[in-house]
Amino acid sequence: MKILVVEDEPLLAMLLEESLADLGHEAVTTAATVDQALSVLGDREIDCALLDFSLGRDTTSAPVARRLQEMGTPFYYLSGHASLEESDDAPEAPLLVKPVSIDALKKALVAMAPTTRAA
Repeated sequence: MKILVVEDEPLLAMLLEESLADLGHEAVTTAATVDQALSVLGDREIDCALLDFSLGRDTTSAPVARRLQEMGTPFYYLSGHASLEESDDAPEAPLLVKPVSIDALKKALVAMAPTTRAA
């Protein structure tokens, strides 16, 4: 699958890329900011995304999530917390708590696979 990873911590982004490669997904694009992620969505076709919810002090990935929702592209949020802060503008999506285990990542990818999407 073609996967977008939005993660502002370079080490975590690298670890996610490695985990996704270990699971057989080589077409991984990473972005560290909302602007970078939106640019990727304008330039490339992706199958799904993993979005770090908090990007820096006062920024969330909600604009990226809204765009993915408009496109009909499945995504999961990533967070170091067991729940997300309340945000009226963030679409609902499943949450993976960091650090993400390889099993949890694999289950999320299976759930987002294009062949499992409802028509």
